[in-house]
Amino acid sequence: MMTGFQSYMGPGDKNLPRSEVSGYQPVSRIGEVVQNAFIDAHEWSSCRSMTAKDMTGLAGVNDNQSIESQPMFHEWATVQPGMICLTRKKKTAAFRQLVAAETAVPTIACVAGLPKVDEVNYHFAGVCRSASVRTPADEQGPNVDEFFTVAIGGMATLLNTSGGVVHPGDLIEWTFTTPQVHTSRTKQSPRRVGIAVASPSSARIVGRAISCAKKGESFDILIKM
Repeated sequence: MMTGFQSYMGPGDKNLPRSEVSGYQPVSRIGEVVQNAFIDAHEWSSCRSMTAKDMTGLAGVNDNQSIESQPMFHEWATVQPGMICLTRKKKTAAFRQLVAAETAVPTIACVAGLPKVDEVNYHFAGVCRSASVRTPADEQGPNVDEFFTVAIGGMATLLNTSGGVVHPGDLIEWTFTTPQVHTSRTKQSPRRVGIAVASPSSARIVGRAISCAKKGESFDILIKM
């Protein structure tokens, strides 16, 4: 069994005890506010090898040992419903000449290769509501739709990667790392954006929990607008 919940692909992952087949049910679409998005491929080029200190911001015994490397692009760029998407602050200048950015927001859903200190450079862009599953590159360009939708209002279903129990009414924030990060983390998929219970003063709040979940279970939130 994998020890890093952040490697799961979303609330509907088949490796979870509550998958789409065994009981996972997306939350209601009532009151939903949606926008188009696409994966910012420029961010992948800046990914680098990570040590435990880079990933958590805490000193440890293996500070010089690399435990995470740059993932394959098709793994890094794949997005599944329930994943939290982020976008880099002040990104407008880089996409000013790109037509796609006029109607969609450049995002990332994978934080493999990004250190803990980089959290201040990103902000919440939404919760993925439609999948964009990439395939290995064949040097002929993408053969699947790069665009997907993210929910920026209404309700959404997330996976509890906080390491504890989430209760109704708890404020939820996104984070690069959670207590589930281990050096022995089994290779499943690249590190994803995790969640944690937040304080009201947090600048990374995603929304408010409206259901209860133990660690590794899915729960519903009301997205902060």
